[in-house]
Amino acid sequence: MSHIFQNIKERIIFQYKASHHNGFGIHSPYLFRLISDVLEGTCPYYCFDQIESTRPLLKKELKTFHKNNKTDAFCGQILFRLIQDAQSRILLEIGTTAGLETQYMAFSSQKAKCVSITDSVELAEVLQNNNEKKELKNIELKILESGETLESRINQLDSIDFVYFNESVGILTMADLFNQCLLKKNNGSIFVLNKIHVDSEKKKVWKKIQMYPDVRVTLDLYDLGIVLFNPNLEKNNYVIRL
Repeated sequence: MSHIFQNIKERIIFQYKASHHNGFGIHSPYLFRLISDVLEGTCPYYCFDQIESTRPLLKKELKTFHKNNKTDAFCGQILFRLIQDAQSRILLEIGTTAGLETQYMAFSSQKAKCVSITDSVELAEVLQNNNEKKELKNIELKILESGETLESRINQLDSIDFVYFNESVGILTMADLFNQCLLKKNNGSIFVLNKIHVDSEKKKVWKKIQMYPDVRVTLDLYDLGIVLFNPNLEKNNYVIRL
């Protein structure tokens, strides 16, 4: 019960601090467009209903499943819009919860290669079957086997345009995973972290990431944290209320 009250308190504090709704106060033309047109976009793409139609079925198949449909759909659609806008081609999801965010990523561009890493064989079987039903051939579902390191999987990629840090995989912490992916980024890469306010450890990692020299801009959406590396952007941290 205390955890619930803590989450409510965190959201109230966030709403109080949040600004820049509709791009208000943003001087960078790129960031203004990114917030007002992309993050706050309302266009209902054809695939959204197709993806969400699977959610009730997955609830029956998977023992652990996020119950907040509204929040989960919001996060997946933000990923879709970001990838489509940036025209990212090499996509990486670290840890998958139900595979729907993976599908949002894959549907954003049929030309993109979407690699999703999980350490659950049972989950992977359900997700692979679901991906095949939707004929998503650009998803490569990688199962982290016993004795195999996540670093070796990441190192197989020459570069990464987009990373979604969904769930921890193996023994690495979120900070470790972020540092590992930094080695594969480019100036146009976008990193997105899930649940950056869920506990004190995640909040510490988020604050630490904001101080990295390569990190130019961070966007705090509460449920998601977005990291941009474009050196042409002025270093800043924004709290966005969508």
